[in-house]
Amino acid sequence: MAAIKREKSAALAALTTAALGLPGMDAEAAVPVTQATGNVQYGYYQESDDRMKVEVYHGDFTLPVTDRLEFTFNVDRDTYSGATPAFSIPQTMTEQVRIKGAEEKRIDVISAASGGVTAQGLTTLGDLNSFKDVIPGLRGATNASDSYIDQTKASIEAQKQQEIAKYLAENPRPDFPATVSGAQTMTFGTRNADPMGNAVYGKANLNTGSGCDDPGTGGPAEACYAQGEFLMGTIRDPFNPNGHIHRYGNENINNIAQYHNDSAGIYIRALTGAAFNLKSLDFNSVSTPEEGSPGAFWEILGFNTAVNPNLYNGDGTNYLTRVAYQTVANNQSGLLTLNSLFQNVNAVWVHYQGFVRDALNNPVTKEYDFEARIDNINLDSAVFPDATPEQLAWLAAYNNFTKNLDSTYSAALSAVLAQAIPQAKEIYKQAVIKTYDNFLNRLVPPKTKTVQRFQTQPVETRTMPVFGAKYYFDNATLGFSGGQSNEPDFHSSFGSVNYSHELNNKLTTLTAGYGYTGNVITRSGAGHGSGHGEHSHDNPAIYPELKQNSDFHTFNLGLSQVMTKNTLLQLSANYTRQQGYLSNPYKFVYVRGEITPEEYYLLSEATAPGQINWNDITKLEVVGLELFREVRPDLRNQFSFSTRLNQYIQPLNAALHADYRFFIDDWGIDSHTLQLQWIQKLPWGLTATPSLRYYSQSKADFFAPYFLAPREDGHYSSDFRLSGYGALSGGLTLSKQFNRGIRLDLGVEYYTHQGDLKLGGGGESDYADFSYWMTNARLNIDLSAPGQMFGEGADDELHHHHHHGIHAPAGLMYAHMLDKAGDIMVGYRYMYGNQTGDMRHGDSRASDARVRGAACGSSLCSERPTEMSMQMHMLDLMYAPTDWLNLMLMPQLVDMKMKLEPLAGATGESEHGGGHETHGLGDTLMAAMVKVLDLSGHHFVHVGVGVSAPTGDVDATLDGREGGELQDYGMQLGSGTWDFKPSLTYLGHAGDWSWGAQVNATKRLDKRNNSGYVLGDQVQANAWGSYNFTPWLTASVRGVYTEQGKIRGELNRDHSHSAPVDFPSNYGGKFWDVGFGLNLAVPSGAFAGHQLSVEWLQPVADKFNGYQLEREGSLYANWNYAF
Repeated sequence: MAAIKREKSAALAALTTAALGLPGMDAEAAVPVTQATGNVQYGYYQESDDRMKVEVYHGDFTLPVTDRLEFTFNVDRDTYSGATPAFSIPQTMTEQVRIKGAEEKRIDVISAASGGVTAQGLTTLGDLNSFKDVIPGLRGATNASDSYIDQTKASIEAQKQQEIAKYLAENPRPDFPATVSGAQTMTFGTRNADPMGNAVYGKANLNTGSGCDDPGTGGPAEACYAQGEFLMGTIRDPFNPNGHIHRYGNENINNIAQYHNDSAGIYIRALTGAAFNLKSLDFNSVSTPEEGSPGAFWEILGFNTAVNPNLYNGDGTNYLTRVAYQTVANNQSGLLTLNSLFQNVNAVWVHYQGFVRDALNNPVTKEYDFEARIDNINLDSAVFPDATPEQLAWLAAYNNFTKNLDSTYSAALSAVLAQAIPQAKEIYKQAVIKTYDNFLNRLVPPKTKTVQRFQTQPVETRTMPVFGAKYYFDNATLGFSGGQSNEPDFHSSFGSVNYSHELNNKLTTLTAGYGYTGNVITRSGAGHGSGHGEHSHDNPAIYPELKQNSDFHTFNLGLSQVMTKNTLLQLSANYTRQQGYLSNPYKFVYVRGEITPEEYYLLSEATAPGQINWNDITKLEVVGLELFREVRPDLRNQFSFSTRLNQYIQPLNAALHADYRFFIDDWGIDSHTLQLQWIQKLPWGLTATPSLRYYSQSKADFFAPYFLAPREDGHYSSDFRLSGYGALSGGLTLSKQFNRGIRLDLGVEYYTHQGDLKLGGGGESDYADFSYWMTNARLNIDLSAPGQMFGEGADDELHHHHHHGIHAPAGLMYAHMLDKAGDIMVGYRYMYGNQTGDMRHGDSRASDARVRGAACGSSLCSERPTEMSMQMHMLDLMYAPTDWLNLMLMPQLVDMKMKLEPLAGATGESEHGGGHETHGLGDTLMAAMVKVLDLSGHHFVHVGVGVSAPTGDVDATLDGREGGELQDYGMQLGSGTWDFKPSLTYLGHAGDWSWGAQVNATKRLDKRNNSGYVLGDQVQANAWGSYNFTPWLTASVRGVYTEQGKIRGELNRDHSHSAPVDFPSNYGGKFWDVGFGLNLAVPSGAFAGHQLSVEWLQPVADKFNGYQLEREGSLYANWNYAF
């Protein structure tokens, strides 16, 4: 329809007007609104099983500028929290036994790694190698490798032993204690020359011989380390069966033995249990425990027996079999010579003082950091003080013989081992690969149940403002709109242009439009760090921080045809081209075989930095064992076709809407949507609208709940929204039209998503089934001219609802009243406050050193705030039931941000992460104002009685997740208490001058809120004056004094203690401010009744309680409309 000037609006009696005026016949008529209209809406969305929940806030405003031009503005604000599906796996890969220390626990094989992905983190240090079904295979691999080496050595050793036996037969041994043959040094070679691997788990104190009992359950069943006549391992500790000692170094350099708090020490003995002389060793203490640990030095004990099975039950120092003892300082570095007591011992035990058992799993000792590295252990035959000259001579001859024999057979043994060791490594490798293959590629029978795994998302807020404009020609309409959508990890800018043209005596409307959207996608925590300490062999999988873009182009065509005055038909077609990053950065996929068992073996063997190129392993981003981030195509073409039939049913005074939409894209998805609505007029201004909607779609080509083989195109998604499924929803909306141009809508909807509801069958199984319900309330206000709303003439002074030219400053609440019974005012208040600069204590500057030492109670501060800002958006609703009583309701949304920086000299870690923010619903204000004095229209006094309801959260956390560490007091969204807010206001007026004064207060009515504290009470005094420069422009100056008490109580949950804002003593104080404001009021014309005011409040003096950040100032801006 053409744009029609307001004075001719009564002439709209054509068929089109009749059709569009019927209930439910809501076509897009090309008629601009004649007066401003506004809507506010609140919705709540909750998924089943306490999954995702969303709070939705919406507001929009339409403002006609001329009879052909109108502007629109709307804003959406959504707050998300709860759990959302992250990935899905077959049930056969769940509830598998993992052994960690002495604990057995059932977990999923497929899970995201905590702390980041590393090569050994996926294998030897806790993931793949720790599963109970894997451990026997790894032990078997080690045993097979060791057996091959032992067999290879056996022939050489047999020949050697034959010659020793021959020598002993010809030269009988005198009767004296057994000892090793002579001088020898234990070193640890290189990994390329020895198959022993990265660590040994054998318990050397349990028996004699070349083997070790009780190899542990946490890693490969490797024997103790054996070299020459000696053997080294750790000791038996039933509380930590996985205790082990490390081989430190890389493959191509000489290694050394490494001992730290994951075992109870290093134990050395002769293979035969014979006595020996420990002369010296290289001993380097590279790290020592933190302050407060029980140990202060290292202990070396010598025993007169080779087998000492119960060392773990002692104190680490005093044992019946101990014959030698020496301590080593924490700062030892280099050669250590042993005392003479070690010249005749059968075993040696090196350990850190106080650590004899369960060091790693003990909640206290596991935090202590110590490490010793040992090499070049110099050993020799035992010295027997009582030996006879004959014994000494025989021993010298025997030592000389065995020394020459060792030299003779050493070359032969080296040659044999040079050929055997690579084969032994290959035997070990193939056995490990087979073990990995059997475990990771276990059978997934048909109809195996799929299990969905969730991740809890932090609380996030999306804000989306949209501006628009329409211009109405005689037979056409041109519209533009644009806006932004902002989330912490998603930023979108969009715009559109739409054109409609009317034909066929205005019974036919053609529409065409184009829209563009540009998106920037980021992700928190994009990189991955080490997963097991800071060892040099971590090989972390570090990926670039995500910052990607995508672009959407949308084209649409539409046809609207008035068939009869009771029938309207609408047709539309839409094409969208999406390109760029189209994946969901938080969705994962289980892909079997993307990393092969052979590649997992390579990961397990990577022990030095740079040995793994993750791009050579897989092009996907690894997030855990067999788990990867999803990858979708970077191009998507979408087509949709829609039709709607609106039919008015006159006998029932009702309308039926029937909608059908078909969608298809090049991802393999096609969908069908059918929706029915019944709009039923009821008495008392009520309208009921029940609705029913059915939706069905096929799955995307690259979707599967999990993947048992890699895809050639490299595209994967297990997002259930791309699966084949059907959905059924039903809802009911009740609308009440009040006089005065106000309509209230209340709605509820229930939705169920099920694979079995897919059209034609073949949907996904029930693992992804869920439901949600949603409620919403909407208030529509038609801000029509008062003369039209009340049936009065245009000359009536109905816009002068405030006290005759008295305009209070923008930052002051409860300062004005509506004069007439039945009057209504709607408004919007905005406040921005900021603190930045120096820290203050009382009325003086506090240095960083002073803040560090005094602002955090008995502890030292490690950081301080550098900037704190708050924004408040408030909806202001006022109603005058009588000329002496006004009622007010003021809900509000709050945004707060804080930045912090480390303090000079601070040693503690930042507990605030450099800054954080909160968003959400604040406390809701309700008030009644009573007029108590009106003197000749020049002096007015009214009393305000208000209450603040605790609708704002007081449990906002640092990471946005429920149960996390609480944010500080000043970053919570509300007070958490019911608060009494009285006020007393005086207003005066004479000519162009006006003035006023107000005293208001806040009294907390509860002793504590749910988080354990209560904000301080507050009292404020205001005085101001203003001058009317013109009938529509007023300037004001205001003085303010505010006094706020200290916080009582403290947070009763985990929270940070690193900054002054974390302590309740650093809140409140006395503050002096001066405000400068302007007020713009429209007395007549198209915008009559609208009022806009702004004020800047500048701090003048402060006297802070405790230590607080300097105040910078506050900005207030208000708009209101009274009718």
